[in-house]
Amino acid sequence: MSTQTVTRFSRPAGRLEHIKPSPIRAIFDKAAAMESAGEKIYHFEIGRPDFDTPQVAKDAAAASLGRGEVHYGPNAGTMDLRTAIAEYLQDRRGTSYDPLSEVIVTIGANEAVFLALMAFCGPGDEVIVPVPAWAHYQSCIRLAGATPVPVMLDAADNFRLDLEAIGAAITERTKMVIICTPNNPTGGVATAEEINQLAAVLEPTDALLMSDEIYADLVYEDARHQSPAAVSSLRERTLVIGGFAKAFAMDGWRLGWLAGPRELITPALRVRQYTTVCAPTFLQPGAAAALREARGDAEAMRREFEVRRQAGLQILHGIPGVTVSQPDGAFYFYLTYSPEIAEPAEQLALRLLEEQHVAVVPGTAFDPDGGTHAIRISYACHIDDLIEGLNRVVHTFTKTTTKEA
Repeated sequence: MSTQTVTRFSRPAGRLEHIKPSPIRAIFDKAAAMESAGEKIYHFEIGRPDFDTPQVAKDAAAASLGRGEVHYGPNAGTMDLRTAIAEYLQDRRGTSYDPLSEVIVTIGANEAVFLALMAFCGPGDEVIVPVPAWAHYQSCIRLAGATPVPVMLDAADNFRLDLEAIGAAITERTKMVIICTPNNPTGGVATAEEINQLAAVLEPTDALLMSDEIYADLVYEDARHQSPAAVSSLRERTLVIGGFAKAFAMDGWRLGWLAGPRELITPALRVRQYTTVCAPTFLQPGAAAALREARGDAEAMRREFEVRRQAGLQILHGIPGVTVSQPDGAFYFYLTYSPEIAEPAEQLALRLLEEQHVAVVPGTAFDPDGGTHAIRISYACHIDDLIEGLNRVVHTFTKTTTKEA
C-alpha cells in the first residue's frame, strides 16, 4: 500500500490535533531500548513503585481465578470492592460514600479522570488546571471537547496552590477545577487551610472540583492529606480520584476508583457503560484484600519512600543554580534550574540518558510553557540506584557550571 493511500484513509479526528505523545513514555521507551542492549539504566522517569504487590492481594486474585470468576461484572465494580473502597475512604479520609451508588471501580485512576471529564465537560466548557500538572488532565480535557485553562504556579512559592489566581481564572464557562494533592510532579501537599480557601473561592460558582488523591497515602514528616470531599461545603461538587497503583504497588493491575455524590457518579457510570464496561472481575477481590489486609505493607513502603526522600534531598540540595521543590508527598523531586547552567529540559533529559544512563522526565511534560528548565525525578527505585543516579545528575549540573565558570 502506498504512503499516499495510508495518509488518505488514516486522517485522525480533529479532537486529536492537540493530543501529543507522552514525553514520559518517549523517555521510557528509549531507556528500555538501551536496557535491552545491555546497558544499566537508572530509572527515574516512571512513577511506579519498585515493590511487589502485597501477597494477600495476589492470593485473593488467584483464588478468584480458581473459582472461575472470569466473566463480566457489574458496570460499577463488584459490590465487595466498592464497599471496601467506601470503608477505606471513611477510615483514611473522613469521607462517607454509599458503595451502591457513589463509587465506581475504574481501570486505573486515568479512567476515573476520563469518565469524570467526559460526563461533565464538552465544547464551550473550560477546565482550570494548576500547572505543573500530570499531562493526562489537559489531554483528557481536550478529548472531551473542552478547553484547558492552565494556572501557572510559582516555583519561588514552592508551587503552592495559588487560590487568588484560580479565582481570577474562573469565568461563566468554567465547568471544573482540577487539583492533585499530593502533587505530581512537585510532591507538594495542599494544607487544610488552602482547601478551605479553595472552598471559599468556589462557593459562589457552579464549578465542579476534581480531586486527584492517588498519592494521598504517601505523605511525610508533618504533612497531612486533606480531602476536599471531607469539607462539607465542597462535598456536593467534588469528584474524588483514587487507586491502588502508588500506595499498594499495583500499577499493573490497572484498578482505581471514582467517588462522589450520586448526582455526579450516575452520569460518569453512563459513560463507563459505553466505553470499558467493567473492570476485570478476578482482580477485584485482590484489590479489596489490599484495602482491608495490606495496610501494613503499604505503610512499610511509605516508610521506605521517606528514607529515599531524605537521602535524595541531601544529595540534591545545594547544587548551584538548581532549586528542588519541597516534596511533602508522592515520590518525586521536581528540579528547576537556571538556563545558564544547562540546556532546555528535553535536550537535558536526552543528554542525561545518553551520557549518564539516567532517565528523567523533562518539565515540559507537566508544563509546556514554564517547564522548559525543569525535570522530574522519581525516587520509586532501590536506594542504591537512587544515590548513584542522583550523583550522576549532580555531576552533570556541576560539570556544566564548572565549564562555564
